[in-house]
Amino acid sequence: MAIKIKEHGIGIAIKRAKKQLLIEVSMFGKLTHEDYETFVPMIDKALKEAKGLEVDLLVDMRHFKGWEWVAAWDDMKFGLKHRNSFDKMAVVGDKKWEELSIEMFSHMMKGKAKFFKDRQKALAWLLK
Repeated sequence: MAIKIKEHGIGIAIKRAKKQLLIEVSMFGKLTHEDYETFVPMIDKALKEAKGLEVDLLVDMRHFKGWEWVAAWDDMKFGLKHRNSFDKMAVVGDKKWEELSIEMFSHMMKGKAKFFKDRQKALAWLLK
């Protein structure tokens, strides 16, 4: 009998170079409330310590499968709280709804937001 394991989570990389802080978030599987309880404090701490730096965000959604209900609420709260925290946000994905959500969300944030299907192109845009 095979055991089915639900893999899910959020990987975070926080990279600092001169006057820029790049936060990279990789989402995979179906996210849970516990995933947000783990990663949100890390992002909050990085942003608090980033005074005077350009802060950019790269979100990789290529292996993302959605949210549990509470996690969807957590994501909305995170987005509203930090909509003015980033100078640029690049989202990498392969679904039309991801691209459309970035187009809609970009009007509610201070910085620039752009959708990419290629991670390297997204990274190049953030780093220029």
